[in-house]
Amino acid sequence: MDRTMRFSVALIENGDYLPSLVSSLQAQNEFVEELYATFETDSVPSSAPAQHSLAHKLNHAIANAKSDYILFLNGDIELEEETLEEFAEVAQEYPDADIIYPNEVFIAGEEERIKNYEDWYQKEQLLLPSLAIEDYLPQWAVLVKKETIQKLGGFDPRYGEHTWYAFIYKNLDKLRLKLSDLSFVNHYLSQTFVDTSYRSLLVRDIVAMHSPQEIFTSLDWSNEPVALATTYTLIGDRLAAYYDYFNAAKYYRNALMAFHNQESLKKLLQSYYQMGLFDEMKNLLQTQEPSPALKEEYVEKIEKTSKLIKELEKAVQEGKAQQVLMAAQDIAQFYQGAPFYNILGVVHYLKGDPQNAYRFFYKAVTMNPLDNDIIQNLVDLAKQLHKEDEVIGLMTRLTEEV
Repeated sequence: MDRTMRFSVALIENGDYLPSLVSSLQAQNEFVEELYATFETDSVPSSAPAQHSLAHKLNHAIANAKSDYILFLNGDIELEEETLEEFAEVAQEYPDADIIYPNEVFIAGEEERIKNYEDWYQKEQLLLPSLAIEDYLPQWAVLVKKETIQKLGGFDPRYGEHTWYAFIYKNLDKLRLKLSDLSFVNHYLSQTFVDTSYRSLLVRDIVAMHSPQEIFTSLDWSNEPVALATTYTLIGDRLAAYYDYFNAAKYYRNALMAFHNQESLKKLLQSYYQMGLFDEMKNLLQTQEPSPALKEEYVEKIEKTSKLIKELEKAVQEGKAQQVLMAAQDIAQFYQGAPFYNILGVVHYLKGDPQNAYRFFYKAVTMNPLDNDIIQNLVDLAKQLHKEDEVIGLMTRLTEEV
């Protein structure tokens, strides 16, 4: 093959395995036109953008790349010694490919999990109904065509850490995605907080861009009420998986209006349950004709959980925060709704741990952006930690109509 193809290599984020990554790139130097980082490091030359969001880093790398192709990496990735050569072969064989991606080996401690990705070349539109594009494509060790990214407007900071997937998902009809099927990269996983509200926002934006018939082509649209109920329930399920029960509930209600069914009703009840909206659950059980079994199940849940939350709140008020914390793991086996995370936030704050308190309040608001007490707890702590903009962004993402 022609071995003159060379890539710009952009290290977008730091990580524990940056030294070994740099070493592996140096060993494949014949394919590297330039190597630089978008963060401060002594390992390689740095060129950092003025703003430090992921979108700004990616756009900065694109704007400054010398090569027609850019490889995006972070410091938790480890390449095989043939990775760049394999990418070059695919790029030459498929010159219309805009994004070339590898398979991944996820490594967490002693555990390894191999992820063999589907080759989406010329069937990119099949990703549309997934509603979870991050499950079907990697984010790092991806080779992108500079011209394509620029032509499509680059990466949008509105989607935070999910901006890479937002770019692909919103441009599926304009992109060619090609798997380098022989390529495997090691991806070392670390425990990090994932703000799922960005993922929820993308799903809602994608749904707003397309008709239900365009997204879920496999449904039987000759029976439109049932197809719509199925569509809205599937969208609600995806939002609920991102802990966005507020917007999930909207879609479950739409499903019930399209075609009343017990499955969508149960999922609406479960969303309210996770939000801690026990009175609204009681109203549904009285007005929406649940089956006897469903009614019995949720009447019991409401009674037990509302009693538990009141007992936990009382214990905290009586100065028993440490006992609540010690029992948290057992309680989580039974209930992990917004009121529970709010109580954990209060407990950690009283313990003098504002960072973890903020994390728990943030998750509670993600699950229920309507509860004034939970919101106030997050806002008050955000002011102390100078994170007011983060909270404004979260509330906007969750409650703004798209």
